[in-house]
Amino acid sequence: MKKFVWTALAILCLGTAALAQGNKDARVSPRVVDVNLEEFVNYLREQSGTNIVVFQGGSEKVSVELTDVPWRDALEVAAEKAGCIVEERQGGILAVTKPERFTMITTAPKDIREVISMIALVSKANIVVAPEVEGTISLSLNGVPWRDALDVTCKTRGYVVVEENRGILRVVDPKSLQSQMETKSYQLRYLRPKSIYQPNIKSDFLRPIPTQQMGGQGKQDAAATFTVLKALQKALSTGGQMDYIESQNVIIVRDTAQVHNQIEAIVARLDVEPAQVYVDVKFVTTQNNKLLDLGVDYGDTGPTATMSLGAIPITLPFNLGSGGWEDSIIANDSGIGPFSDPLLNSSSTTVMPATVFGELNFTGVQATLRLLQQDTKSEVVQAPKLNVLDGTPATIFVGETIRYAEAKSEQGQAGGLQLSLAEAGGSPVEVGFQLLIVPHVVPGTNTLALDVIPKETSLSGTGSSALAPAGFDVFTIGASGLEGSIALPRTRSSTIVTSMMVQSGQTMVIGGLTTESDTKTESRVPGFASIPLIGELFKYEKTDRQRRSLLVFLTPTIMHTSADAESVLQRELLRRKTRLKDEIKAMVSPATQAAIDAQKAK
Repeated sequence: MKKFVWTALAILCLGTAALAQGNKDARVSPRVVDVNLEEFVNYLREQSGTNIVVFQGGSEKVSVELTDVPWRDALEVAAEKAGCIVEERQGGILAVTKPERFTMITTAPKDIREVISMIALVSKANIVVAPEVEGTISLSLNGVPWRDALDVTCKTRGYVVVEENRGILRVVDPKSLQSQMETKSYQLRYLRPKSIYQPNIKSDFLRPIPTQQMGGQGKQDAAATFTVLKALQKALSTGGQMDYIESQNVIIVRDTAQVHNQIEAIVARLDVEPAQVYVDVKFVTTQNNKLLDLGVDYGDTGPTATMSLGAIPITLPFNLGSGGWEDSIIANDSGIGPFSDPLLNSSSTTVMPATVFGELNFTGVQATLRLLQQDTKSEVVQAPKLNVLDGTPATIFVGETIRYAEAKSEQGQAGGLQLSLAEAGGSPVEVGFQLLIVPHVVPGTNTLALDVIPKETSLSGTGSSALAPAGFDVFTIGASGLEGSIALPRTRSSTIVTSMMVQSGQTMVIGGLTTESDTKTESRVPGFASIPLIGELFKYEKTDRQRRSLLVFLTPTIMHTSADAESVLQRELLRRKTRLKDEIKAMVSPATQAAIDAQKAK
């Protein structure tokens, strides 16, 4: 027993994607030698969260060495080594049994009823053969589980085996089952039709929701859009019927026992709790200023000769351990932890690289954000968090909506030209940042495939008056004698469309969303500035070039169960509590803090 305990610990460590909670898609990497099948099944039961019952063969010894395989495949391999089989029974219960083996080799065709009788004798099973079952068969079977031998024998002659109550088996002609149809109901838990209310997500990268044709009841029939029903209807036999009760989310099927078995298996596979993905998003802006002053500035304090270049603040990369401002996050100047923030410390020393960009772990992203926050030109502008179902699109928009008008010219009754204003067809325009995320959990792993589309839109017009605010351009409309002006927005956008693979809990960084703006200011003394040569002494030019970059930090976490969701919540609460404590501590003066500590010590 001790041998298996230590081996099980090795399994838990070596499983590439074994989750703490049961996961029906879990993958395992078992390496065991001479352990009881019952103990091996207990391990798989914990990993998968599936009901597995061992009826026979639990004491058989098995040795299994597999790497990164679905847990169900590992169960089949172990059962086969123990001379057992795995049967799926009602309610999704897996039964491990050790059936009797059937061996028969015929030298001449043998009556099928006689073969079935021999199988019943070996297996001690209750088998009823219908009168229409007849014919001869030749077979050569050696050590085959008796149920497999029975099914193959009957299928060869075109007959089917139907399982009734108490495990009684009937061998009948499938045509006779049409008059023996049964009616059963199937309660769906997680599968249901799409809601008639659809989110209005505006994005150039999503297919538009088709306008549904309204029926007599004011909405389209749910059965027509429920794709699961369409798949199940294909499994019905001739004359089979299926109805869907939308209010109860129940499927009612009238068909043969064989079809019911197929539908039960399909529903058990599809109607499972979908995974959720918790996405922690941080939008960080960095800004570089390049200033050039040249000339003589005649300001309020008199003429001042200047010629300077503006400083360019450091944003990325960071050079830890060089004695610069970046080292304020660590406790020493060597570039090696521990960090000043105790939350960033681990059991071993942590070395931060000179360049931090791309895929980060938890420690790396926290340190990077701290660096960005200490840069006077960097700012964490938004930090939204959201939960999204696996395979469902989610979007975040941070910005504003701007409405604008368009001008229309019409010929009046007197023959003159009339101008009118109305809201433009393309109004409103959304200015800001939009992030579209579609997560896909890779079954049986802790990996996500993410479709990520960040898009930033800004106003780029040159207007700076009351008629044309910043970001708008002024256009003249009309003809001579009847002219007018109208301000319209000019937009500039940058978009990244990418798909990537990331482990649950890892952080990825998306960059490249950059906005540049140039401003040139020129001052001159009238008259004197026009004098050749010495006119330069009466001019002043200032060029301001700003480059604003947006970095997006994404940290997706897979949540399979309510326990996973609770763990994510507690981690977030602890992080916020620690941050709040640090902010309060920063606002309190050293003398006040000393008094508080002294009061606590009493």
